Amino acid sequence: MMVRLSHIVLLGALLVGLALLPASAQIKISGSTPEDGAELDGPVRTVRVWFDKAPVVAESTLELSGPGNRAKIEGLHTMGENDLMGRVTGPMPNGDWEMSWTAVGPDGKTQTGSVTFTVDRNR
Repeated sequence: MMVRLSHIVLLGALLVGLALLPASAQIKISGSTPEDGAELDGPVRTVRVWFDKAPVVAESTLELSGPGNRAKIEGLHTMGENDLMGRVTGPMPNGDWEMSWTAVGPDGKTQTGSVTFTVDRNR
């Protein structure tokens, strides 16, 4: 069986083209305030999560859950640093808290996760 040179060149060009396409990886968390596992001596008034690429703020969320579930995150925005940030309103009593995030990357893919921390004013 004889392979034509033009087929080899075409196949090579196709493989090079595929290798040059950007990889479509999901957005990943790179840090947070408060940090995961933090033990705080008082409530937080702002929360922030950083990612490896800029999230689409209008399609992303940050939510808090903890004792009484009355603390809420309002005014979700970005500071232009691949982040989501919001103001915490409502009481944040002592106990274990979870900040859940849903981030939509620039490629439209959604990733979720959470950060846990403890508030203990008696520390």
